[in-house]
Amino acid sequence: MTDNRPRLPRSVKPALRSLAAAASRIPWLPLGVVVVGLALAVALRSSLLDFKSDDYYASLKPWYNTIRSQGFAAFGTDFSTYNPPYLYLLYLIARFLPDVSIVVAVKLPGLVSDFVCAFFVYLIVRLRFEKHRAPPFSAAMLVLFAPSVVLNAAFWGQADSVFTAGILGCTYFLMKRRSVLAMMFFGVGLAFKLQAIFLAPIILALCLRRLLSWRSLVAVPVILFLAIVPSWIAGRSLADLLNIYLYQASQFEFITMNAASAYAWLPSTKQVFNLFYVPGVIMGAAAGYALFILAYKAPVEMSGSRLLELLLAATLVIPFFLPKMHERYFYPADVISIAFAFYYPELFILPILVGGVSFFSYSPFLFQTEVVPLPILTGVLLAAIGVLMYHAAGQLFSKASAGDTGDPPLAPAEVPAPPVTQEAAS
Repeated sequence: MTDNRPRLPRSVKPALRSLAAAASRIPWLPLGVVVVGLALAVALRSSLLDFKSDDYYASLKPWYNTIRSQGFAAFGTDFSTYNPPYLYLLYLIARFLPDVSIVVAVKLPGLVSDFVCAFFVYLIVRLRFEKHRAPPFSAAMLVLFAPSVVLNAAFWGQADSVFTAGILGCTYFLMKRRSVLAMMFFGVGLAFKLQAIFLAPIILALCLRRLLSWRSLVAVPVILFLAIVPSWIAGRSLADLLNIYLYQASQFEFITMNAASAYAWLPSTKQVFNLFYVPGVIMGAAAGYALFILAYKAPVEMSGSRLLELLLAATLVIPFFLPKMHERYFYPADVISIAFAFYYPELFILPILVGGVSFFSYSPFLFQTEVVPLPILTGVLLAAIGVLMYHAAGQLFSKASAGDTGDPPLAPAEVPAPPVTQEAAS
């Protein structure tokens, strides 16, 4: 009896065997865990999108309607108090996703940046755990499900994750010794929000220690200038664009904007603001200078873990001593502290304290309810800063910690050799 069943061509069988072998090498279980984790993170954010804060009605919705009605010509006017890059993102959403509801459209940049932040935290933690998948993935998931992170973009509609993504990119590439890329990401963060400047004292110290190329700093003003060029082309004056951050700094006359800063212990009155604003700015500058000295004068080699600790300190200490801080300005510290805990697991309590303070400080604005009094939150944050700075001093100045930190020291920045002249050659 003849077998009439169709047969595969001989050339197909090796290809199928190769495909099966490749499929067997795929880590299906870890991949499934990642997919489920990301799906849950998306689902959680989707469930919060309908909320509309006072900021939505006062700023975000009018800005988006202006962009949608006027198009690119809107950038020739001062319809918003934000630096243009965030508004460019809203323009792209209005242009290419016109059917998306306004409340989702204005939240979209922050929502996407949540996942960018998680990815950079994954990369930062992977530098410490190169042979293990679980710790970097766990760190990324903790970022995506951190209460202050979830509330900031998906619920509130803020975009602090956008400039924090630039800070995290800068952090990662500083740890990788990629000077130009690090400064490009620093410039991106600074183009979206002035608060990225908190990293400046550590960056300056790295330059003086020859761990960061001075020439790479050129990337920062280049990025900042490119960020305002489209708005300049649209007709807005260059002087106006260059003064946006100065205008932002002059807004509001409150010594603290629900931030758990040193000024939360003072009465929130105009008289207090007039008395303590200038001294507060000086205190913030002094805090930055102290961190610069700490990073510059430390006698130990600067490893990736020590650098991460210094950057976390900068995003905590400087806004703590500066006046007029919003509660959201500790957002970078919320995220960096999660990565930090994987480098120093004995200090796992820090991200809990820092993130918890941020979460409860959001409550008065979002829910018109003060669950925990702000002076108490300030005390908790000050305690967390004290623990961090004590640990940092030990890591940077103690002889006992001058050796191995679990990761290699940063290599010096490459300095090009001077050209060999004929006189020198002879």
